[in-house]
Amino acid sequence: MNIYSLKRTVPILGLILASVLCSLPVSAGEKVGSRIITDMAGRSVTVNGPVNRLVTTYKPATLCVFCLGLQNRLVGIDTDSRNDRLHQAVYPAVSDVTPVGKKSAGLNLETIISLKPDLVVLYAQKDGRELADRMQHLGIPAIIIFPETFESIKQALDLITRAVGADESVIPAAARMDAVLALVKDGLARSEGENKKCAYYASPRGLFSTASGDMLQDEIITTAGLKNASHDLAGYFQDVSPEQLIRWNPDLIILSQSLDDSVIGRLNDPVFQSLAAVTTKTVYRFPSSLAPWDFPSPLSVLGALWLAAKAYPDHFEQTDVMTVIDCFHRDLFGRSLSEMDGRLADELF
Repeated sequence: MNIYSLKRTVPILGLILASVLCSLPVSAGEKVGSRIITDMAGRSVTVNGPVNRLVTTYKPATLCVFCLGLQNRLVGIDTDSRNDRLHQAVYPAVSDVTPVGKKSAGLNLETIISLKPDLVVLYAQKDGRELADRMQHLGIPAIIIFPETFESIKQALDLITRAVGADESVIPAAARMDAVLALVKDGLARSEGENKKCAYYASPRGLFSTASGDMLQDEIITTAGLKNASHDLAGYFQDVSPEQLIRWNPDLIILSQSLDDSVIGRLNDPVFQSLAAVTTKTVYRFPSSLAPWDFPSPLSVLGALWLAAKAYPDHFEQTDVMTVIDCFHRDLFGRSLSEMDGRLADELF
């Protein structure tokens, strides 16, 4: 019986899926030789033989690699990922992996070439495609991923798995994501007919910078059964005025984990004291203390579960959210969030 048939036959889905999440089997795949992969930019990439020397160039790619249990194949990594708390907790040797620069400041192509990688995972933005094509001309397989929705995150996981050459070590991370999303859907089914609450998300750029309807954060919010106050905006992070925030008057305010306390402190200004979220003290930091869940990676589904439980706690009484979170981390990283000294770090009041 799989996790989906369990949903139809077991009434207390939260408890069942929490235990299933900790026991999903690792899938075994076939050994592969030369293969042609179509990446998420539509490029055709030929990969020859197994991938034992892997380079990632930005954090979403590295998080996907870690979620697949492939971190011991890394020979090069972007600087941000090398210094990431979750990566260091899961794989302390990441500090010894050669840094190759980062997307925002530029990659060191010479360093990447010197590592003789079997595969390089690149981004779709900025110079990603140009670099991928240059590497292809040099005989280095390079794929582009674009994990900006739950579905495209799963597509990125599948692409990396196929490009690497699936074997018994690869974790079916997409199945873990689906199990968590099923929990969210089941909990929200109990709230059918209720008015949706409204949430405002403050991005890493500031209290008055928010996610448009085109971004992953919007999908996290809507999957959690909420209306994103800025859903009708388009593009990347958008600046809004304090007056606009007051007009939206959100029921919940969700703050990026990276926002400074001094920035968040602006909510103490008298002009914001009438906001519904401030009045009811439903202002939270987005988890977690190790790696952000409002960020393109498989962990983002935990953000949807956490937010749904915060918004509609009565409908998630049968779901031990922290157990699900710990199981998800243990399945993907070998240790739970708690065992890695991680915390939700979500409370402000």
